[in-house]
Amino acid sequence: MRLKERLESVIKTLSDKKNKVCILTHTNPDPDAIASAYGLWYFLKNTTGINATIYYDGIIGRINNRIMVDLLEIPIKKARSDFLEKFDYFCLVDTQPGKKNNCLPEGKKVLMVIDHHFEEAGETKPEFVDVRVNVGSTAAIVCQYLDKFKIDIPETLATALFYGIKTDTDGLLRDFSSIDKRYYKKLFLKVDYKKLHMIESPELPKEYFFDFADAINSATVYKNILIADLGKAFVPDMTGEMADYFLRMEGVSLVLVYGEFRDMLYFSVRTKKRGKRLGKICYELTEEIGSGGGHNKSGGGVINTPSKNKEIFLLRFFKKFSIRLQKLKLLYTEHK
Repeated sequence: MRLKERLESVIKTLSDKKNKVCILTHTNPDPDAIASAYGLWYFLKNTTGINATIYYDGIIGRINNRIMVDLLEIPIKKARSDFLEKFDYFCLVDTQPGKKNNCLPEGKKVLMVIDHHFEEAGETKPEFVDVRVNVGSTAAIVCQYLDKFKIDIPETLATALFYGIKTDTDGLLRDFSSIDKRYYKKLFLKVDYKKLHMIESPELPKEYFFDFADAINSATVYKNILIADLGKAFVPDMTGEMADYFLRMEGVSLVLVYGEFRDMLYFSVRTKKRGKRLGKICYELTEEIGSGGGHNKSGGGVINTPSKNKEIFLLRFFKKFSIRLQKLKLLYTEHK
């Protein structure tokens, strides 16, 4: 069945305007998750008349993401378990049933799953599943839905979707597809550039620079691999931001950054090399101690009970990349 026909089937299912629909992102949503949820909300509103509710679990920690939500007036709310019980249908974006990175209530009907991470087999069988591991962003997939039904994208939504594609593909420099490229170019003509600049270049809190300093002071290197410990991170997103930053270092082709936040250990991995499949590697590194995933050149996840599992995770990482512990050197010491 073609994509438009499959979407029409979803629209038919939601023909009763009394249906209560929840669009659920992954925990601690990034711009791609927020933008794709907003895009799906707009799609359902224009095709079914239903005003769905967007929920997320965890926090929207990174200042850029908070400004994105506030400035573009994206109708996303913090989830509470008692709120989630009232919905008839759930639509998952940038995550899937069975994954540990969302707060989908057990036994609830999942209508749609839209994602670009590798698919995991789960007990829940949604009516509509669109998982494309070859696409760099979920936002680009949602853009295609709007395109198929000739729904005009307003400026605020265009800005959100553009930013979602841009951040997940590093401006079409990492893990992007022809679909990402197509909608990146189309949306570029509709973006509110003043708001986009405000999102991308905000004033940063002092804690950001403290984390920055901790990462640099702790950074260790082994051949072309750099590892940094943030200690107590002020937001989980800092691991990804610092991993991207360190990947720019000359001679470094693989980066791991990790830090603790609210009794969980968050980590991000980045590489310059092709064929590493970091998403699959992160999934394997976290088996039975957390959850992980990602794409070919970027990945990450979370480790439960760091006091017990942090060492297990790091030893797995060292073994995976053949790192000899006694050969690790502090970057600052190496410089001196």
